[in-house]
Amino acid sequence: MPESQSVGALKGAIGDILKLARTRNGAACVRDAAPYFQTVAQLDYGAALKSHFDRSQLQQVLKEVRKKLPTLNHEIYRVTELGRLSRIAKDFGVALQAHAFTGSDGAGFRGFYVNEAEVLKRPLIWVNTAAHPGAVAAAFWHEIGHHLTNRIWGGRHHPIRLSFAANYHDHLADPKEIAADMVRVLGGYPKPTAVRLFGGANSERLAQDIDLLVAEARRHLRAVMGFDFQSCSSPKENLYYLGGMIHTAKLRMTLLTEYGI
Repeated sequence: MPESQSVGALKGAIGDILKLARTRNGAACVRDAAPYFQTVAQLDYGAALKSHFDRSQLQQVLKEVRKKLPTLNHEIYRVTELGRLSRIAKDFGVALQAHAFTGSDGAGFRGFYVNEAEVLKRPLIWVNTAAHPGAVAAAFWHEIGHHLTNRIWGGRHHPIRLSFAANYHDHLADPKEIAADMVRVLGGYPKPTAVRLFGGANSERLAQDIDLLVAEARRHLRAVMGFDFQSCSSPKENLYYLGGMIHTAKLRMTLLTEYGI
């Protein structure tokens, strides 16, 4: 049940990031970002998903993915260790490359998936290890989602799609990105967890109050991944994490309440 202290959680999260900003420019960056988060918070995820999928279509996507990932939506995917992620990728016939892409320009770059038979012996996933291990794992499962849903749209060919931490509007406009996001979201919030956090009488309140949603998501990430905003990350990077937290929670709640997933 959402706690009364959760009121103002979005502003509180931005405030926490502000405290970690060590420069005046960093603080200004955080303050200027507040309107963006309100925009993401107000996006109609239900309408966006319904513009691409009806209930049976999205259920069919999940059914196809679970042929390869039978535990998806049943258990939390907690693995962050790169060696284990590499072995998981290998089991799917995918090569994983993981490198740190640092610098302010790369703060929001998460990874990509490429499946070009003409130049690669097998598909490739690349992830940016400069991010928090939980964010690296989330990027990995998003790209695995591309791999597992590639055949739904047909063909070995899959053009390179660079994944960034702030392009949620673009993700909602593209059914392939929604399908890939669904894999990582269900891995982070399997149905029993989603029902507990976002289901029942809570769903209407959470849909109307972004602060309650942020509070639930932030507690969940602390418990599962040991994640919270950190002083070793730049303000920009912490803002990307906050945006991802909101996007993931809104998408997960929509999959539960609108599609029964």
